[in-house]
Amino acid sequence: MYVTVKKKTFTDWSYIAALTAICLLLLHYPNAMATGISRGLSICSTVIIPTLYPFMLLAGVLANSPICRQPGRWIAAVTHRLFGLPGCCGTAILLSFVGGYPAGAIAIAQLRERGQITEEETRRMTAFCVNGGPGFIVSTVGAGLLGSVQAGWLLYTAQIAVSLALGIVLGRGKRRIRQTAQPPLPPRKPMAQIVSDTCASLLTMCGFVVLAAAGLALAEGCGLARGLASLFKANATTISSILAAITEVSCGCIALAGGGTLMPLWLSLALSWGGLSVQGQLAAVLPQERIVGFRFWRWRLLHGVLSGGLAMALFALFPIHRSTLNSTTAVVPYSVSVAATLMLLLLSFLAMLCFSNFSEKKTGNVS
Repeated sequence: MYVTVKKKTFTDWSYIAALTAICLLLLHYPNAMATGISRGLSICSTVIIPTLYPFMLLAGVLANSPICRQPGRWIAAVTHRLFGLPGCCGTAILLSFVGGYPAGAIAIAQLRERGQITEEETRRMTAFCVNGGPGFIVSTVGAGLLGSVQAGWLLYTAQIAVSLALGIVLGRGKRRIRQTAQPPLPPRKPMAQIVSDTCASLLTMCGFVVLAAAGLALAEGCGLARGLASLFKANATTISSILAAITEVSCGCIALAGGGTLMPLWLSLALSWGGLSVQGQLAAVLPQERIVGFRFWRWRLLHGVLSGGLAMALFALFPIHRSTLNSTTAVVPYSVSVAATLMLLLLSFLAMLCFSNFSEKKTGNVS
């Protein structure tokens, strides 16, 4: 005898069962949850905010400047011929390579919000513009975790080289398509609004980091890694490292830094995947397109495998003394000095003033 259950009913009861299980876990392991939240806040205050805030603010400034809104011919030509994308995407691509995971995603979201790129172009950009920046890979992972700046640069080179290759491959067949007329641009945002939007995006990103860290701590507290290790006859430490890499990129890199000879491959996979935390941030800034899914995951895994193979080759070509590669090195988070941050903000203000005056002289109005 078969019982027919409607899909909506099954989904609703599944949500109820999952929420009930989570509530029971929270009540049974309060200390683990508190430890995870504290760990996530520590990551945000020592790594995320000092490293990424200047680049995120710069992304907002550039996205609202004529460089991005009305790019020059050479920028448009290079971007179109290499990636088959409109010229306005050049700055967003550059920011994704320099600013790291959130900067590129935010710039893509702003381009999509203005109607400067289509849904297909948005999805294509997210396939190769989700990258760790040099601040995180070189300083935090290389110098902090591995004790070698050279190792960080090799990992970063592998990540960016594969991203460029994927962008070029995905642009095949798109370069000869005649660019359609762009819709009218909305008014430019004032600097105060850009700062406000940057802080809101940074707060959202930190929220996902704290959530991921709390989930990892809860999984550790309830013995999930040990249970999976017993089920698959694997090492509990290995399972714990995999769970960390899947969930949050910072925790994953810390867990995988002592991976022996295959360390470049494991770290490249973690950096390419980005963790569910980074993917949640991407889904938050691009909610309408529903970017995160099986297609996106396939590109992330392909990026990880290719960058991992390239990183292994680079580490073989440019050997690093094994004594400098260890998992006991204290994590020294990348930080920007106060003077450097103030200068970056000052330059951003000056850039806005200069671009505004240039645009008024060129077009007669401020678009």
